[in-house]
Amino acid sequence: MLTISEVKKNYTKKDFIVDSFMKSSGIYCLVARPKVGKSLFGLQLAHSIANGTIFLGFKTNPSPVLYISTEMSSMQICERIEKMNLNFTDDNFFIEDQASKDRKLNHMDLQLVFQDFALNHNGKFIIVDMFTGVDVNNGYDLNNYQDINQYVFPKYRELCQKYGFTILLIHHLNKNNTSLGSTAIDGAVDGIITLKKDNNYPNKLFLKYDSRDYPEMELVLKRNDNLIYEISELEKEDLPSELKLFLNYSIRKKEFDFTSSEVVSALGLMIKPSVFGKLLYSNLDVLEKEGLYITDARKSDKRRKHALYEEPIFENE
Repeated sequence: MLTISEVKKNYTKKDFIVDSFMKSSGIYCLVARPKVGKSLFGLQLAHSIANGTIFLGFKTNPSPVLYISTEMSSMQICERIEKMNLNFTDDNFFIEDQASKDRKLNHMDLQLVFQDFALNHNGKFIIVDMFTGVDVNNGYDLNNYQDINQYVFPKYRELCQKYGFTILLIHHLNKNNTSLGSTAIDGAVDGIITLKKDNNYPNKLFLKYDSRDYPEMELVLKRNDNLIYEISELEKEDLPSELKLFLNYSIRKKEFDFTSSEVVSALGLMIKPSVFGKLLYSNLDVLEKEGLYITDARKSDKRRKHALYEEPIFENE
């Protein structure tokens, strides 16, 4: 039994593969209906991690990426990479093509592939496209809660912990817009990324993210001519309610230093200071458009920030 002081003393912040989105040694699931663009999303994410570039506004921790394909051939993957104008190298991106083979990958196959990737390439991120294309339990039932919860995901979790991998499993949505198969899938992973189309907005995609480690979020995405996902300008302009309150507060005060805890307390926000800090960080560009500039305060305490509000000037003024 430990005291809270002992826990805090031994506490270290979780490493991430994508900051505020995917932790290291985690298991995540990307779900969508057929033809929505799951593989495109996966390849774009792989490119950002392989090159250490920003992904939809989130920092990435660079690592070689292994892409296990059970439906697309290597040639099809290369065609998409070329269309998307992605720049991979022999050192940061590897493909395991099972689409052309006469059987599914099994647990032993995964162990051998994962071991090679970890030991010979120092990789930390793996995409499995598709989840149902790998049989880790010699014939599990996708709709059986016990099979999924007690046999399938424990084997993925074991591999994550053994090699320090983060794994993204690409999977389908069913007709009810939930993960195809047992509800155990949603409960077994560390985060669910859901992509959906809306017939009223043919050029938009809606991303919903649920996680046990990070705040929930919803984004509106669009795909450009190279099939790259971008955050819609409409979404950027729609600030979370907590930041709208903070913006109004800043307009009144004009200029001040603050910490997330002080703002949460002063405004009576019903969120944790750490969550407010992440919201603030991910919306700095939107706040600047509204005239609010957030910088580090000129003090030794790195937690303190400086807020300066200046009335924005619009083009027609």
